[in-house]
Amino acid sequence: MSMMTEALERISIYCHLSKPDRRREEIERELSFFPLQLSDEVYEFYQWAGAPVGMTYDADGSYSNPTYSCALERFLGNACDLVHWLSIEEAERCYSSSINDSKYLPFVSYENGWLAIAGSETQVANSPVIQRESEEDRDFLWFPSLTNMMLAIAESLETVGTIWPGVLDYHDEDYATNKYHQRIQQQEMQVYAIAQKYGSPRGIIITN
Repeated sequence: MSMMTEALERISIYCHLSKPDRRREEIERELSFFPLQLSDEVYEFYQWAGAPVGMTYDADGSYSNPTYSCALERFLGNACDLVHWLSIEEAERCYSSSINDSKYLPFVSYENGWLAIAGSETQVANSPVIQRESEEDRDFLWFPSLTNMMLAIAESLETVGTIWPGVLDYHDEDYATNKYHQRIQQQEMQVYAIAQKYGSPRGIIITN
C-alpha cells in the first residue's frame, strides 16, 4: 500500500472519499494539458472518488461550479467560501489563463493565492506542493510532496477533527467564554504542529 493510499483511506473515515473507479489512463488524458512530469501520487489522488472532478456550464455557456466539491472541503466550515479544491478542468482553465506558469499545476485556490503541484522535466518519486501568492508573485515550498499534505490532513482529522480551526461557531455553548477561545487556540497549535511535522512552514492551508 502506498503512503498516499494510506492517507486517503484514513481521510475516507471522515468523509465521502472512496477508492477509485477511474482508470489512471483517464486521469493522464485529462492532465495532458500539463507539459511536465507528475509523480504517481498525483494520479492516485485524482483517481479517488471524492477528489475534485467534473464541472458544469450555465445555460449561456459560461463556467459554473464543479459537479461536486472535493470531499475535503467539508472540513473547512465557513472557510469553504475562501478555499476551493480545483477540479482538473478548473485547473486547466487556471493554468492557461490565471497562473501562466508552466512549472506548476494549480489544485487549490484561495482568496489571495494558490497551492500548486510542481512538475518536473523527468519522472520523480514525489511532487512538491508550492504556495503561490498571486499579489506578490512569490513561491514557497508548502509540503515536500502531495502525499505529505494528505498525511497531514489525515492526522489533523484524527487528532483535531478539522483542518481549519478557528472558524467561529456561534452555536457552541462555550462560545462567549474564554474556554471556547482557548480550545480554538489549542486546536490551531495542534494543526500547526502536525503541518510542520510533514514539512509545511505554517499550516495545512493559510490564506493570508
